[in-house]
Amino acid sequence: MKSGSEVKGKIISLDPKYVTFSIENKSDTISIIRDEVSKLQYKNGIIIFLNETTLPETAGDPLTDSLYLKGQKDAISYYKNYKAAEIGTMVASIYFPFGLIPAIACSSTPPNINNLGYRDHKLMENPSYYNGYSKQAHKIKKKKVWQGFAIGSGAIVGVYIIMLAVSLNAL
Repeated sequence: MKSGSEVKGKIISLDPKYVTFSIENKSDTISIIRDEVSKLQYKNGIIIFLNETTLPETAGDPLTDSLYLKGQKDAISYYKNYKAAEIGTMVASIYFPFGLIPAIACSSTPPNINNLGYRDHKLMENPSYYNGYSKQAHKIKKKKVWQGFAIGSGAIVGVYIIMLAVSLNAL
């Protein structure tokens, strides 16, 4: 609470005016004016700071009304700046197995904040949203880098097989 007190319970609903929840170890359900609540902390560690952002689109469902999950969803929609890492790894993997070096380097490096492609600067200031977005963007980047490595390596191995078959037929 903004007053400094803490109320433990299970969130039932979250809307623009109220936070409704059942109190821990009791069957009572209460609603508190949203403006009196400072933050919501879920059991899994996700924290929503109510005073730092507007209500997410998914309000009302306590399983999805999370800025962390919204950040992950937005990263899937908006993060597209992995192309350089993907294509660079694909080209470098032609020099198999040396292409492993850029693949490992690119996949282990999280995307630069300038390449995240987020749409809402205010939401990115919220730690929960930022963590969800940046972690999901890193997962996407890793996946694309390793796909690039597989395509490049597969192409060069295919060329070697064709060259071997042609040379064996020439004998």
